[in-house]
Amino acid sequence: MRIKGVTYDTGTPTVDGSVTRPELTAATMERELAAIAGELNCTAVRITGDDVTRLRQAAETATGLGLAVWISPMSPNADEVATLGLITAAAEVAGELHRAGGDVTLVIGCELSVFMAGLVPGADIAARLASLADPMGWPPEYFAAGPPPVRFNALLADAVAAARQHFAGPVGYAAGLWEDIDWTPFDLVAVDAYRDAANATTLRATLESLHRHGKPVVAAEFGCATFTGAADHGSAAWMLVDRSTGTRRPRPGLVRDEAAQARELASLIDLFTAAGLAGAFVFTYVTPAYPAAEDPSDDLDTVGYGLVRSWPDGRTTPKAAFAAVARAYGAPGVPSTA
Repeated sequence: MRIKGVTYDTGTPTVDGSVTRPELTAATMERELAAIAGELNCTAVRITGDDVTRLRQAAETATGLGLAVWISPMSPNADEVATLGLITAAAEVAGELHRAGGDVTLVIGCELSVFMAGLVPGADIAARLASLADPMGWPPEYFAAGPPPVRFNALLADAVAAARQHFAGPVGYAAGLWEDIDWTPFDLVAVDAYRDAANATTLRATLESLHRHGKPVVAAEFGCATFTGAADHGSAAWMLVDRSTGTRRPRPGLVRDEAAQARELASLIDLFTAAGLAGAFVFTYVTPAYPAAEDPSDDLDTVGYGLVRSWPDGRTTPKAAFAAVARAYGAPGVPSTA
């Protein structure tokens, strides 16, 4: 794969109303992005978040480190107007960096059918995911403007058109595997390629089928949490949080297992290479919203996807997956599972 990437969160609203990274200093950003470029052997970074100032700062820092930058604005639960406004603002940043010679791609959204309010019934992400499983139960007003997939693709086309007024580089979208996307307006095909128990035997064929669009195919996200059996849960492992006491903890019974995370990421990188993908982005470098703890019952990193373990005092320590990804990205032609 030409694009060997990782996602880097600069701060994104969460389901409980907080922000994933309330604080992010320039020094922390510099240190973490330098590790991505130098220690993880990445060639690219997908920078996510809803703060345009932080997106710009991270993108400029990453460009200075020689990384290709994928700017990926994200504002979960925002409505259509706010979402398009954020995309336009991010496109302006991307355009400035591109005109200055940076290797920049703009990702106009991520799984908007569930992350954006208004396309699918439901007040939050969990409710919209449930609605997707039962479209016959949707209120009639969601069909008044025509079939929802048609409206969805019209929205994406409008977003691309708005972005291109400010940015002349490649434009993509990070699609959920369930989304039926018209890729015509885009320069590449990008999907969030998580593997789980339901698609373990079909994921490669699904990805290979995307080559029919005649454009580069990229795994915009892939990842695995840090417990035994996490690979079976794929992108849904983050939901295995016990909130019954008012304090977030991993659900009882989960066993921390860094080796399992490392094996799954290495295996997926091999799968993407075999499927002919142009690149992939590990989700994710660091997850301060899922802090580590010495007590296993409090160790939220168990259900986190980070390549490094994030401690409440601000320290981070590499996990086994960090070394596995660094080896896979740093040894061309050598299977990461060797």
